[in-house]
Amino acid sequence: MRAAVCKARETIEIEEVPVPEPREGQVLVEVRATGLCGSDVDGYLGRHPMIKWPIILGHECSGVVAALGPGVEAWKIGQPVAVEPFFICKKCPACLTEKYNLCVDLKIAGHQVPGSLADYVIAEARFLHPKPDNLSFAEAAIAEPVSGSLHAVERCNLRLGDFVVIIGCGTIGSLAMQHALNKGAEVLIADPEEFKLAAASELGAHHTLNPSKEDLEERARELTGGIGADCVIEAVGLPQTLASTVRLVKRGGTIMLIGWSGNETDAIDLTSVTLDELTVLGTLGFCWDFPVALRLMSRGKVKVAPIITHRLPLERVEEGIRMLHERAEGVWKIAITDDA
Repeated sequence: MRAAVCKARETIEIEEVPVPEPREGQVLVEVRATGLCGSDVDGYLGRHPMIKWPIILGHECSGVVAALGPGVEAWKIGQPVAVEPFFICKKCPACLTEKYNLCVDLKIAGHQVPGSLADYVIAEARFLHPKPDNLSFAEAAIAEPVSGSLHAVERCNLRLGDFVVIIGCGTIGSLAMQHALNKGAEVLIADPEEFKLAAASELGAHHTLNPSKEDLEERARELTGGIGADCVIEAVGLPQTLASTVRLVKRGGTIMLIGWSGNETDAIDLTSVTLDELTVLGTLGFCWDFPVALRLMSRGKVKVAPIITHRLPLERVEEGIRMLHERAEGVWKIAITDDA
């Protein structure tokens, strides 16, 4: 099969490699679409702690069942699926208490095991999900970040009428925004790219802001009568945006850190975290969120088509990763697919 193998820093080669064989409890999926992600960029640049070369990148994917491993009976050859890209030990405390995203031996496609930027990928049978008929393969591949952002927003315990600031309108930020809106929150989302803000408005954002033109803290205080946001969701992962969360949230409020800088330490006002009784949360992937995410997408409650700005074939995957890294104009989400 063809595979886009990341061989070294900023080096991807399209190679012919053996088609993997599914083991017990696994399924071979013929890949129809893979969404490129920031972690693919980090792996390509050699700055992702979970990704070592050589590796086939890619973890946001959909396709059709191509072969069944021993003991798998729940799926049929040719069945369209969305892939949850986890591999777990099934025996650690996290797995046994059904918090499998915290598995002590968690492995992720495109990180520690071969990913989906190839003609075929291996998946655990328990982590396949039927693709809704009204979603394209490219859209179904985006179920992965829809699930991840859903998991993060659910952890925030938003209530009807909460005021939420979202820093960053990339893929995760725009999806977190839609989940917050579905919760009945009032949302202010900030991003320096005007076309993303325009799309966010069309998707229902109450307030948008370009931080290169306006002061986010001043706007948030103005909209909340000087109190601050009930919840701040950071979806960028820069030291300065991480630090800004404390200044945006109200006393007793919640900060969700989806983004991360990759640094071991980043400056954050811990005095305010303590004295204002702030709740600071992290998030890792998803856990039982995929079925909900796919239902939301199928019912039009979360829209991903507007954010898929480019579709490229597998042979152009390195070009796509560079476009994301260089923040090429008009680029939002790139799907690697041969399907229209």
